[in-house]
Amino acid sequence: TAPTVGHTLSKARSPLICCAMGEAVKSGFSEGVWDSRYGDVLFSHGDISRGRQLIWELFPGRGEDLTIYLFHYHEIHPDNPGSLLEMYEDFFTILPEYRRCDMDELEWGKATFGYIPGRFGRARDKRQAGCDRVLSIGDAASMQSPLVFTGFGSLVRNLPRLCTMLDAALRYDLLSGDDLSRVNTYQSNIAVTWLFSRGMMVPTGETLPPERINSTLNTFFGVLTDQPPHIADDFIKDRAGWLPFNRMALQAARRNPAMLAWVWQVVGAKGFLQWFPTYLAYTWAALQGFLFGWWVPALVSRSETAIASRWPRLWHRLLAWSFRLTYGVGKPRSPQPIAKLVELAMAERQRVNPERPAETTAPDRAPAGAVDR
Repeated sequence: TAPTVGHTLSKARSPLICCAMGEAVKSGFSEGVWDSRYGDVLFSHGDISRGRQLIWELFPGRGEDLTIYLFHYHEIHPDNPGSLLEMYEDFFTILPEYRRCDMDELEWGKATFGYIPGRFGRARDKRQAGCDRVLSIGDAASMQSPLVFTGFGSLVRNLPRLCTMLDAALRYDLLSGDDLSRVNTYQSNIAVTWLFSRGMMVPTGETLPPERINSTLNTFFGVLTDQPPHIADDFIKDRAGWLPFNRMALQAARRNPAMLAWVWQVVGAKGFLQWFPTYLAYTWAALQGFLFGWWVPALVSRSETAIASRWPRLWHRLLAWSFRLTYGVGKPRSPQPIAKLVELAMAERQRVNPERPAETTAPDRAPAGAVDR
């Protein structure tokens, strides 16, 4: 994803990008090196003595497939490290340190790399996901903090939301930029986490203790480890509610009071002033979800015939609001629509290519609490 995409759609330049490099490994890891039922989120490597904190992520696929990413957060400035070629060299040099392997034995798949733009600010309407008859989804929309790579997991979990909104836009010919920008996966409970990604970045011209970012990560994940399994699971899956979010933030500050000063040194007064409206917007969205999320979506769904035939744009706005009350605060209505979408997609693929044998979806082998970001 090029930063110019986020600049074009969001009407503002992002001050931060995520330099990312990934590879799919089809086979070659020795047995016991990794349990393919689990993923790996935010595994830091080394320290910030080189002006950046390298972080690994690992996602298991089908069979022995593993997709491995190496990335770091980067403030846009010519004095900061941000070379993708250097990231490539680092990836292949230190991969055996991350996961024990013989590089000559690995069978490689597709490589991915790029700069992922981050978006900061309160106003959702400034995050344009589309223009006339053109819609950006996933990373290209730059809707979230790069803390979650702008949300592939969020994209998957918001498929019912995206499909319903896009279907309505196509049926009622609502294809202007403003109309299509309502077709998005924006979640206020994810947007508020951009402060964390800023906290894992070395400010331009600053010299920090080499262990600083690792210490911050240790504090936060120590708090997350102490949470009940369902709370930790919700946080990893972008479903953490307002109360757990605030409770964990307070627990982290109480466990390591110096962390507040550390974050302030990295983010600064300007960064906190940018973030606080985002937090207030999340609080307001969570309150609306609590008051209206349990009844408004059902009412909007039943009112399509009465409203959409006369005022399609009004109904589309109401539909978008109903999704913001649920999916927009990390509370999807039900996991069942995703299963139905997968079933429909597989049926369509079989219809288009009848000679290809039908596949059955693999059972979810991951135990409760396994990472699926």
